[in-house]
Amino acid sequence: MAYVNEWRLGQAKACVKRDPSPYNRPMEEGSTPLRTSKHGVLVELRVRPGSSRGGMAGMREGRLLVAVHAPPEGGRANREALKTLAEVLGVPTSALELVRGASSRDKTVLLRGMDLAEVEVRLRKYLTIK
Repeated sequence: MAYVNEWRLGQAKACVKRDPSPYNRPMEEGSTPLRTSKHGVLVELRVRPGSSRGGMAGMREGRLLVAVHAPPEGGRANREALKTLAEVLGVPTSALELVRGASSRDKTVLLRGMDLAEVEVRLRKYLTIK
């Protein structure tokens, strides 16, 4: 952990311990953006709309980060995020369903037709699990 001095209104605050970066840190064992449900596998996503480069961008706050070119207007970013996830998993987009987060950056997607182990294998390079 780094010690950082913060200055506000010309007065020094006490040194505060800060975690270096919460992003792209290996996840704790048992913590994964994938869960099983009775209908398939639930995948937790964080979508970054309006990105200059699209595609899977690793992990953010316990979710898979998907960067998309489309702006967050009229569901365009959602459609592009589902298309990107379908390409990475090698499934048709009809196998994916957005179940939570239609107007949020944090989304939950239901994947039908695959089991949890197979999804983990296909997403292994994006999941940074110890």
